[in-house]
Amino acid sequence: MKLKQKIILLNISTLLIMLIALGIIISNITDNYNLYTRLQYLQGQGDYAATYIEQYVMNKSRSFFDVPAQMESNADYLSEFLEKTVNCRVQIYYGNSLLGDSEDIVAADTIVRPEVAQTFQKNSAYYISKSPNRTFYYAAPVVIGNKYTYSVAFIYSLAEIDKMKNNTIQMFVITGLISSIIVLLVGTAISNMIIYPIKALNHTTKQFSKGDLNSRAVITTHDEVGELSHTFNSMADNIHEMITKLNNEKEKQKSFFDNFTHEIRTPLTTILGYTDLLWKTNDEEVKDRSLFHIDSEGKRMLKMVESLLELSKLKKFDMEINKQNTNIKQLIEEVCDSMQYKARRYNISFRLNLEPITYIIDPDMFKQMVINIIDNSIKYSKSQFIDITLTKNPKLSLVIEDYGLGISPKSLENVFEPYYKVDKSRNSKIEGWGLGLSIVKEIVNKHDGTINIVSTLDKGTRIEISL
Repeated sequence: MKLKQKIILLNISTLLIMLIALGIIISNITDNYNLYTRLQYLQGQGDYAATYIEQYVMNKSRSFFDVPAQMESNADYLSEFLEKTVNCRVQIYYGNSLLGDSEDIVAADTIVRPEVAQTFQKNSAYYISKSPNRTFYYAAPVVIGNKYTYSVAFIYSLAEIDKMKNNTIQMFVITGLISSIIVLLVGTAISNMIIYPIKALNHTTKQFSKGDLNSRAVITTHDEVGELSHTFNSMADNIHEMITKLNNEKEKQKSFFDNFTHEIRTPLTTILGYTDLLWKTNDEEVKDRSLFHIDSEGKRMLKMVESLLELSKLKKFDMEINKQNTNIKQLIEEVCDSMQYKARRYNISFRLNLEPITYIIDPDMFKQMVINIIDNSIKYSKSQFIDITLTKNPKLSLVIEDYGLGISPKSLENVFEPYYKVDKSRNSKIEGWGLGLSIVKEIVNKHDGTINIVSTLDKGTRIEISL
């Protein structure tokens, strides 16, 4: 069964159950009220009939002992008279004997009904027959002179009350049918409003599952379905973004592999070339030069592999770093002092502006980070000065700035990628593998910091690190 049919069936079932329950309750309440009013009416008429019979017989009797004779002779008259007053069949009893009946008397002796038997103890009583055509039986005692006790019984037809009850039931049946039709029409319209967004969302989901990652649910409702569609769209955006990232990572891995293959091929080719030359020459000078180049290229390849392993190690999330209180000013001064010789070779001077700051860091990692940044600036910037500024307000801030060649905006997007080199044509003679800034980025991440590079071509580069 479809959801639309379930909604309509649920609405109609709920309506019918409510109407049936309401019909039963209202029908019973109305019927009990009508029976109660009839009882009140018959009680009043019973009191009136008892008084009237007593006065009538006493007026007719010559003496107190003439009462039985007068009752027996006038019982039919009294029954017929009271029938016109009470508007129902009236009977008069004396003990088990039926003295008078407003309708034709079949037999003088008849079975006494329960309510009549109660009047023998001078109590009023009633009961209601359970037959399809209900009848209200009511009997009241008639005491004359505190000696003679007669009974007056009313047989009241409840046809009007039964008719009213049936009309109430019919009214609820008709109301139920009309309401069901209305609910069917309105429920169909409302269910269409509910089902349409779900169908649209289902269609979008199928399209998305088939690979249409740009498929989105266009639903403007502000209900739960609208929230679901919004959640789906957010999920689709996240999946699309994740797939895009995975594709980018795949491309980066391919580029990484290609670059690594290219970088490692050069020293291997050099080593193999000079090795072959060693086999073919007896010239000591050639042998020495070959061994020198083999040793140099071997060390260069070893350094490249070590840098690669270090980057791989840094990228592991379970790697522990050894943080401790460190005098960062002293650490940076030691780095600059160790790199003075290389800086002079490139005609570069350091300008330091360092606040005396002690901070909790991994000193070895932090030192390597500073070395890599300064080394890049020395080799690639062609600047006369490298400014290094250290402040804390409130975060630790390290700024390393040069005033040389700068980096193009396009290259800035990729400077942290392994084996990426900025402006390869201008730096082709300089040794390096493009791993330095990748390692710097990972070290900053391990310290929960941020790194930002601002650069302008032919004006210089500014590297800002915040911890």
